[in-house]
Amino acid sequence: MNWINAALGELFALFVDNVRFTVAILAWIAFGTLELPKLSINMGWDAPLLFLGCAIILVISVWRAAKP
Repeated sequence: MNWINAALGELFALFVDNVRFTVAILAWIAFGTLELPKLSINMGWDAPLLFLGCAIILVISVWRAAKP
């Protein structure tokens, strides 16, 4: 049974390097998909806001990884 857990852990690590980054991006995309259309903003701003959120998450992730 240990080899199954090890194999699943390796498979997960193959696709996900930083769990915080992955969860933040998935949460932002879910928010963008579910909540942005409900807001009273022009629909032309949905894509730029989604991109801006992803860019901010990326910058924060890189900043945290660069700390000594």
